[in-house]
Amino acid sequence: MGAKILIVDDDLESLKLIGLMLQGRGYQIIAAQSGLQALSKITNECPDLVVLDVMMPGMDGLEVCRRLRADPRTATIPVIMFSAKTQVDDKVAGFEAGADEYLTKPIHPTELVTRVEALLSRTARLGVRAKPTMRAKTVGFLGCKGGAGTSTLAVNVAVALTQGPAAGQKVMLVEFQSGSATLALQMGLRPQMGLRTLAERSVGTLDADTVLAHMDRHTSGVMLLSGSPEPSGTLAPVDVPHAETITHSLGTVADYLLLDLGSGLTEVNRALLRILRYVLVVVEPQRVALHLAQLLLAGLDELEVGRHRVGVVLMHKAPSATTLTKETIEGLLQREIVGVVPPAPELAFQSADRGVPMVMIQSQSLVARQLHQLAEFVAS
Repeated sequence: MGAKILIVDDDLESLKLIGLMLQGRGYQIIAAQSGLQALSKITNECPDLVVLDVMMPGMDGLEVCRRLRADPRTATIPVIMFSAKTQVDDKVAGFEAGADEYLTKPIHPTELVTRVEALLSRTARLGVRAKPTMRAKTVGFLGCKGGAGTSTLAVNVAVALTQGPAAGQKVMLVEFQSGSATLALQMGLRPQMGLRTLAERSVGTLDADTVLAHMDRHTSGVMLLSGSPEPSGTLAPVDVPHAETITHSLGTVADYLLLDLGSGLTEVNRALLRILRYVLVVVEPQRVALHLAQLLLAGLDELEVGRHRVGVVLMHKAPSATTLTKETIEGLLQREIVGVVPPAPELAFQSADRGVPMVMIQSQSLVARQLHQLAEFVAS
């Protein structure tokens, strides 16, 4: 049986005409006459491609496409926009919303069918297809620079989730750093070769069960897939297909999937940022870090990571009388600060020395309370 195609148009005659054209070529056709109905059918029917009208009452096609791209479960479904709006600005708006193709009405049936076949073929060739069963809330931790406290934050938020809003649920923590990885050490676990082993396997052999078999379980309940502590550069890096496949596989079984992205907009990070539901940018409140954070946030804008999907966390490492205020930093970065971790150098030292997350050493400390608040935010 052919691919399943959802046609979205408020005009019934257009629905019938397009449906008959594509049905005659062996495709399964489902239809929707509004944006909201389209989103519901995409969730329930899992189409292989969407043909989407732009001008519809209520939620238009542009907003439907934006919502598809913002949801990891539907972000990779190919979309053809089909509209009577023919101006260049209209086409640009369609592509900016996330469309893969923009066709104008009227169109010859042969061209429409050819475009559909070409997009489906290209999608299959690239190995990109919708992952409708991905259920996890996916959150990335991205540092403005190395040493900003990104891994420390990811570890403590993961544990705080298991202690509070995600108690009894599946919380998983993953890093894709092939060398100089620290998550296992920070959690008091013996570094394993799970990530390296998975990276050496064929992508086609990776599924949730396979990935889970290479993960460690922390006493808090957090499941961890860690990289190797061997020096960076001595091991082959994890490539994009493996990183995406591991993320999607775990996303089908986890309730919360946290990714330690390290720092920088690497090729792997660029790919993962497209499928994450939310990104926490980790920043220190000092001049160099803030300058780097501005550049990083501008890079996220260029990658079209929606601002509603990005929050900033301030990590204070040491007390300072000259620290900028939260309001001043929000003004500099033009972003909302969603969490502030106060300085606690002695607690941080104990945590690193003992391999125990800070929220487990002093659960009632100010630092722990702030980390629990951030976990609540992640869960909201």
